[in-house]
Amino acid sequence: MEIEKDRAVRMFSAPGRRREPSRWLSRRTDTQEAVRSGLLYRGGRGVISPGSNGSRYSGSISMRVGFIGAGLMGAPMVERLIAAGHDVVVSSRAPAALPAEWHTVSGPAAAADGADVICTVLPDSEEVRTVVGEVLTAAKPGAVVVEMTTHSPQVARELAERARSLDVEYLDCPAGGGIAAVRAGALAFWAGGSEAAVERARPVLTAIGDPERLRHCGPVGSGLVVKLLNNYLVAVNAAASGEALALAREAGVDVRTAIEAVVSGGGGANAQLANLYPNRVLAGDFEAGFKLGYMVKDLRHAFDLAAELGVESPLGRAAGARMDEAAERYGTEVDFGSVSRLNGW
Repeated sequence: MEIEKDRAVRMFSAPGRRREPSRWLSRRTDTQEAVRSGLLYRGGRGVISPGSNGSRYSGSISMRVGFIGAGLMGAPMVERLIAAGHDVVVSSRAPAALPAEWHTVSGPAAAADGADVICTVLPDSEEVRTVVGEVLTAAKPGAVVVEMTTHSPQVARELAERARSLDVEYLDCPAGGGIAAVRAGALAFWAGGSEAAVERARPVLTAIGDPERLRHCGPVGSGLVVKLLNNYLVAVNAAASGEALALAREAGVDVRTAIEAVVSGGGGANAQLANLYPNRVLAGDFEAGFKLGYMVKDLRHAFDLAAELGVESPLGRAAGARMDEAAERYGTEVDFGSVSRLNGW
């Protein structure tokens, strides 16, 4: 695929903004922009449908795609890839639960065999090591592994080295937005790896998500760092918003009025206050859009990263303790917004 300068500029620019090719955003600004785009959708209410922004990349090139992990997030991703015209071969631990017309195979290596792009969506680092190891036994030279799991950036770097030795590209490419955003085509992707690998995987990523929310965050591991800090902020804001709104409730102030006032005119607005609480928590909807167990796991990786880098994290750890308490009370399969129930919601 020909790489054009204006395409690269759009990839690093905020939606709706154009920059001259010679003006590049700093990596710090890219990270801030990536978090902004993902936080808008963490509540699970995506609104952008495929192709609504006129992108020429969305589903415009048919590719052979191996897909491993067709679960809650993975299955709607596969649906979008098939709808976009890609040839998708799926490996799943529960193939009987998948549509009969899907092309399913018996394992990760079979899914990777002959694929241009291999996508994996898995629970955590241990599964990523195992599955990507199997993928690399069958991936052809020049293939791109797009690993979408939120896990350890260091594990991603180790796997990328193994892939490079086999002439296979590796992207850590976690997503932001939840299941509803996948179905609406509003998912954000934060990629770590080479620019060339991002371009080769672009037709697949833009068939799944919103092309304007695909961010190249830097070398391998960078996408995961952005995802971890995104979820760190989500956890802090979700826990703090529940406490603040409890103050309004106990003081006799209409809670929806308080939310509207802060979101429309105050400096305390955040995506959880604007989306999670009015749309889900106040409606008593705690069905998993993003599982509480996944939030607990992601915070563990964020705290490991903070310790490795010598960064203090008292606020994040306080929010993490509230998420742990919610998981003990309500289980790990409910939505992470269940942390609000600790404040009586």
